Amino acid sequence: MNIMTQRLIIALLALSGASTAWAVPTCTVASAGTLSFGTVVALASSPDVTTNTGSSFWVNCTADVPGTPSIYSGSSRVMVAGGNSLPFSLSAESPGGLALQTGSPGSALAITKNGTNETVTLYGKVFVADFKALPSGVYSAVIMVTVEY
Repeated sequence: MNIMTQRLIIALLALSGASTAWAVPTCTVASAGTLSFGTVVALASSPDVTTNTGSSFWVNCTADVPGTPSIYSGSSRVMVAGGNSLPFSLSAESPGGLALQTGSPGSALAITKNGTNETVTLYGKVFVADFKALPSGVYSAVIMVTVEY
């Protein structure tokens, strides 16, 4: 029986489009969020493992931000423990949903641009076929997520 713990730490970055106005439209992003797959026991009956960031990360955009903010991550989606690697999927829709884009323009964020914190949930999924043959260990990765507006 293999027991694995996977944790994905998400670092967040906000980018702004060029603006020549005095009042600069802004989006503020929570500094970090965490996806934790918890402890996984690899048994013959084990299903795929999913998780989400819950409410641990938010985006706050002012009303004067033009268009719809979007999110993407060009980071590798592989957790490692020693010499072992464990791929995972990342989605802004649902566990195993449409994969989060790897570059601009990204996936549109369904948030209200009114200067309040809006929760953005990211979902992760590890497929049972990928973790069943791996030895026990703590598998982790750090990824950069970009919010573009």
